[in-house]
Amino acid sequence: MKTTLSIVGTILISVYFILGCKKKDEENLPPAINFKVGTTYTKNNDTVAVGHRLYFGIQARGTSDNITNFTIKKILENGTVVTVMDTGLNAISLDIDKLFYQNVENKATWVFTVMDRNRMTAQISMAVYRDPNSAYGGIYYFPSVKLGYQNSTMYGHFMNPSTGIVYFEDSATTNQNIIDVLCYYNTADGPVLSSSGEMDNFSTTAQTLYPLITSWTTRNYTKWDISIDNGTNTPLTIPIFDSAQNDSLLIVSYHEIWGKKKFKFATTGKVIPFVTTSGKKGLMKVNNAEAVDSGFIDVAIKIQQ
Repeated sequence: MKTTLSIVGTILISVYFILGCKKKDEENLPPAINFKVGTTYTKNNDTVAVGHRLYFGIQARGTSDNITNFTIKKILENGTVVTVMDTGLNAISLDIDKLFYQNVENKATWVFTVMDRNRMTAQISMAVYRDPNSAYGGIYYFPSVKLGYQNSTMYGHFMNPSTGIVYFEDSATTNQNIIDVLCYYNTADGPVLSSSGEMDNFSTTAQTLYPLITSWTTRNYTKWDISIDNGTNTPLTIPIFDSAQNDSLLIVSYHEIWGKKKFKFATTGKVIPFVTTSGKKGLMKVNNAEAVDSGFIDVAIKIQQ
């Protein structure tokens, strides 16, 4: 009898340890995240002039499960949190390089966070300081540039905003590396400001209306801040646009998280922040926008030199 009880006891203890070890093995662990190392990347406590590059390299990997969310936030000295990027994914790992530009704040703590399917998180951060010797830069100003919609024969459809030069299809192809803007019109979206890079960002409209861009080897991607249209940020007024004499307003007006591939309903009176592929920030004031696909849009442009 004692032998039987001893055997049963041994079995129970073994089962307890087996189940305990199994439970421990099945405990969820948070993902891991780290900065890439290299001379091209921004480093902790770097001092950067306003408008200059911030280049971050991030690697992350899921430990117990896939990564489902990645965010980038800036925490300012007064405690304000600015969300710069918030994107979903479903992958075991993340390897990404992100380019931003130094804003006017004296110090910003950049926080990079990943979350896995179990809602476990990991984050890293670094501080970046504004160069106190930074001076605001000059701007190019073009008070009236007319761009034709897709069926316009009077005005070209493609533009270089740094020069204000507008191109028809043949010359646009020749100059595709400096084309940052195109436009079109449809009844669903009204006047639309976009770029050839729209084709590479999950949209077929631009390439349908302008098939020539499918053969371009360079498709610049301009991002348009849509926050003035969704109620997130107060729209810029025409007097504020008109009074801008340097790039300080251009820098603070563009919100990275709201930068999208196109700006719909670019109607008369709107002032629209944008940033080009090369990182030049600008504002477009819509002087006039016709409501027919053979018409045109007339914009005033202020862009960083």
